[in-house]
Amino acid sequence: MNLDIEFVLPHWLYWSVLLLLPLVVMFFVDRSFRRGGTISGGDTAEVPAGEEVAVAYQPPGNLFTAIVDRLSGFSGRYVAYWALIAPFAFAYEVLVRYAFNSPTNWVHESMTLMFGMQYLVAGAYALREGGHVRVDILYQRARPLNKAALDLVTSVFFFIFTIALLVTGWKFFSQSVSDQFFFGSSYANETSFTEWAIQFYPVKFMLFFGALLLLLQGFGQLVRDAQAYRYHWRLHDGSRTFARVLLVIAALLAAWVVFEMINIAVTDYDSLAGSLENSLGSVGIGALTLVMFGSLMVVLVAGLPLAFVTGGLGVAFLYLVGDQAMLNLMPSRIFPMMTNYQLSAIPLFIFMASVLEKAGIIEELFDVVYKWMGGLKAGLAIATVIASTLLAAMVGVIGAAVVTMGLIALPAMLKRHYDPEIAIGSIMAGGTLGILIPPSILAIIYGVIAQQSVGELYLGSLIPGLLLAFMYGFYCWMRGTLNIKLAPPMPVEDRVSTGEKLRLLRNMLAPIVLVILVLGVIFTGIATPVEAAGIGTFGALVVAAMHKRLTWPNLHAACMTTLVASAMVMWIIFGASIFVGFYILQGGQTFVQELISGAGLGPYAVLLLMMVLLVALGMFLDWVGILLLAVPIFVPLIKGLTFDGVFGLPGVAPADVSLWFGVIYLVNMQMSFLSPPFGYALFYIKGVCPPHITMAQIFRSSFPFLGIQALGLLLVILFPALVTWLPNLAYG
Repeated sequence: MNLDIEFVLPHWLYWSVLLLLPLVVMFFVDRSFRRGGTISGGDTAEVPAGEEVAVAYQPPGNLFTAIVDRLSGFSGRYVAYWALIAPFAFAYEVLVRYAFNSPTNWVHESMTLMFGMQYLVAGAYALREGGHVRVDILYQRARPLNKAALDLVTSVFFFIFTIALLVTGWKFFSQSVSDQFFFGSSYANETSFTEWAIQFYPVKFMLFFGALLLLLQGFGQLVRDAQAYRYHWRLHDGSRTFARVLLVIAALLAAWVVFEMINIAVTDYDSLAGSLENSLGSVGIGALTLVMFGSLMVVLVAGLPLAFVTGGLGVAFLYLVGDQAMLNLMPSRIFPMMTNYQLSAIPLFIFMASVLEKAGIIEELFDVVYKWMGGLKAGLAIATVIASTLLAAMVGVIGAAVVTMGLIALPAMLKRHYDPEIAIGSIMAGGTLGILIPPSILAIIYGVIAQQSVGELYLGSLIPGLLLAFMYGFYCWMRGTLNIKLAPPMPVEDRVSTGEKLRLLRNMLAPIVLVILVLGVIFTGIATPVEAAGIGTFGALVVAAMHKRLTWPNLHAACMTTLVASAMVMWIIFGASIFVGFYILQGGQTFVQELISGAGLGPYAVLLLMMVLLVALGMFLDWVGILLLAVPIFVPLIKGLTFDGVFGLPGVAPADVSLWFGVIYLVNMQMSFLSPPFGYALFYIKGVCPPHITMAQIFRSSFPFLGIQALGLLLVILFPALVTWLPNLAYG
């Protein structure tokens, strides 16, 4: 009996679902809210709580900003609901592949293209919601007037990026429809290379449309920045010199940008007199490195979101070192990222995390672990680490883990008179295990950038992740044993019987099965990480339904959380791919490699230098930015080195070097989340701490766990088998 299923999704049905489904979901969501529906749980978007600074004055905007906000809100909400399609699509793919021996191509391609379009449209919504991560080294410490002036200056780089993407995105789109600049009689109708042969021009149109939405939202933000500047100018009681200087700089930069836009519009080959096109064309790679990364740090500390810092500077250097024709590299760098199959696992895992959080699974998880471990000395801190480890295996989203465990575990520990530094440190360290414990989102991005198997990375990072979790728990137990007042055990009257513990464990059966299912299908090779993410999301919906939390308001909240978090990550990737891609194109990768190799350092000294650089970068930059700036340069260099071991210990096989370094990198990035002064976990936890907990206490609480992480990093370097044994056992 032939059970083959030959169904191929018609193109018209695909586009119809994308167009109509969000409207149907909007109807049911709005009706549910009108009938008194509420959202369960909190907000687990991966946006640092510490970035949201309360200010006394909120610029009122005007009619234009109100219209733009509504447009960005509607478009963001519209594409956010597309996430509801993916779990069912991937569940269908796995079912027909194994039950009916009928694998498809159209499922993977349709979902990849869908998420690619979602990323582009979501940029404006994320900007409206403050979801784009910024580095506030100096910005947050500036006085209100100077902060408003900095916003006006740095907005120039935002507009450089968005206007360039708007123009080049239109060209990129139009060329997929016609071989002429605009639509012409010759209809190209570019399609994909699979048998599904979907048209690419609607997808490429989103490069233009997403840039247009982002540009409009940027103009709305500019109006508010100008209102804030005028307001604080009137109230400012000190010197206004610095603000005046910044305003002059902003005016000069804006005038230069307008002039160069005119130059591009009226010339093809010969620039206008005074144009800076190709003005840095003769600069050597050493000087260019200083200029590019020096300007990057200057604009970063001024407070512009990382995505637009790297994107705007990347466009500027494309023009200054190359010419206007080189700007057309922009969409050709962004399009492969927005349509990368592996990266589509990111919104799926974030969606899975959000659904589970709304289903109340995380609260139940902590309650169960606490009842089991509470009788130990420092049992509540140990329970926090264990719950965070399990949570990391469910979601892989660091912001979700730290914030959620901070809301649940911190009040419980403080109520039981735990030392605040042990309580806070265990939450932050446990929450950052999402970097290592599969399914890590950082591992997915690293695998794409470094061309490394994500499945191997997941297996390789599992033992180091569990080892660090054990070391965190052991440290808490040791502190509680040496001084019981620092971390007292659960009171006897609150402890439960073994039968009650088993009954509580039964409540966690469904999420535990979900974790085993997701990781199992990855490790056994049954499904790719993307398919596993889709299956996991489908399972999360089932678990939410079992807990009677699968409501329209909860689905809405999960979709919007997913949209902001994934847009933040992906727009950083878009901007950094331009900046780093251009630097590598100019020979930057070779320059850095020759610089390091020319220093005469041995392989382990080179690795140590990389680790120090990564730790330093982690003190200031976002983890996605570090990955995109450093990994494309470090990985080719590390692959060419031989690691024979130190102190007589075994070395690393050449075939395993890339995997080994990838896990070392992940451990290092876990340190970056706890590294003062700007580690993101420090600000995640600050957002949920009681007012009496100071940043100094948070900083001090991170130091012991940073030491444990450094020890874990050293163990992974000295004993490579901690990384390579499990992947070699599974894959040979």
